[in-house]
Amino acid sequence: MAERRYWNEEMETMAPKKLKKLEEELLKKELEYIYKRSPFYRAKWDEAGVIPNDFKSMEDLVKFPFTTKDDLRKTQEEVGGLGGHQCCAKEELVRIQGTSGTTGKSLYIGLTGNDAEVWKELFARHAYTGGIRPGDSFINPANFALFVGGLSESVSAEAMGFCVIPAPVGSTGIEKLFELILEFRPTVLFASPSATIFLADYVRENLKMEPVDLGFKKGFLAGEAMNDEDRAFIEETWGIVVRNFYGLADVAADLASECDRTDGMHLCSPGLVTAEIVDPITLEPMKPEDGIEGEIIYSTIKREATPVIRYRCRDLVKVYFEKCACGRTSIRFYVIGRTDDMLKVKGVNVFPAAVKNVISAFIPRTTGEMRIVLYKPGPAVGTNLEIKVEYGENVKKEETEALAKEIKEEIRKKLVITPVIKMIPPQTLERSQYKINYFERAYEEKK
Repeated sequence: MAERRYWNEEMETMAPKKLKKLEEELLKKELEYIYKRSPFYRAKWDEAGVIPNDFKSMEDLVKFPFTTKDDLRKTQEEVGGLGGHQCCAKEELVRIQGTSGTTGKSLYIGLTGNDAEVWKELFARHAYTGGIRPGDSFINPANFALFVGGLSESVSAEAMGFCVIPAPVGSTGIEKLFELILEFRPTVLFASPSATIFLADYVRENLKMEPVDLGFKKGFLAGEAMNDEDRAFIEETWGIVVRNFYGLADVAADLASECDRTDGMHLCSPGLVTAEIVDPITLEPMKPEDGIEGEIIYSTIKREATPVIRYRCRDLVKVYFEKCACGRTSIRFYVIGRTDDMLKVKGVNVFPAAVKNVISAFIPRTTGEMRIVLYKPGPAVGTNLEIKVEYGENVKKEETEALAKEIKEEIRKKLVITPVIKMIPPQTLERSQYKINYFERAYEEKK
């Protein structure tokens, strides 16, 4: 019997016009539901002079104001609990989780039973798109407290038939983590791209093995953008097929992933979460043309507990609208960076992820690890950007000056800035098990 190609073929391959009509009907109901139940959104929309009846088609969504993480944090501080955008009764909640808090205070997210089922569906769609199948297995090393990468990913994976071994590194310890890997030989490596380097170093130094010998088959990599050089390096190091996955606790833990064409991540949420692309400066809608670069804006259209409408997640993406050769009809996108990470270096917009892409292209002459040194809070940088770059294990000290010149020239050509490159020894910079830290904020150390 041939393996099915999609988790939910009807929704994943639906014609765009048919999907638009369906989502308009669902969003109309969602807006009415939110307006009746959320004092936060009711006040916000009243101030903007819009009501749910103003929404007739997707083109009308622009009439509604944006929502930001700061908006939601503020209402949670003022009201307490889940804040004024909670739309269900407390008794209907089955789970409360939250954001990591890496950019400020944690934002709490509530789920009803129906919301939890939606998240399971989203997980299954994006995991199946990325090559994960029932019968695969993985160790989940994520924090099982509020972080959605822990509990949410695990219960959703179980529902799909994807075997979970919960082993949060913080409480289990890395020695026990690898003891479990050697004992149960999971098929899927679940990590962030940057964590694969940290983990590979541990395997070589402590297990006296090569990562490829651990027997992983697939890479479920999330939390960061991944370029072609990162992918090639990770696949060779671990002997796996790598796919990039994407989600947001604020919207849905799982939203997008690459198919086997690796031509951008498919938005896997038709009928559940819809997206707009707006100009990151003017915030005006952008014409849907292949290759446009803009900020992606999300609206939940089947959310009961803590829905979000026109939510600015601050991710800058490059988008493709043409139907993929895999048959999926959703948009595909690459995450370029974050609008709130953007620096303006002598008038030129620079995204840290783009800087890292250039440096990763020099692997193995670099480790791929770097930090942008900021002596004042951004985004404006009036001097040449200073970047610390780790040189590779096999690079001699006397070779680093020439390597720095090469990196400097490549950044100048690709990003139109001339940085100051400071080469530092490998393993100097702290590794992250989750999201990469692009910045070294020297101004904070002086306080």
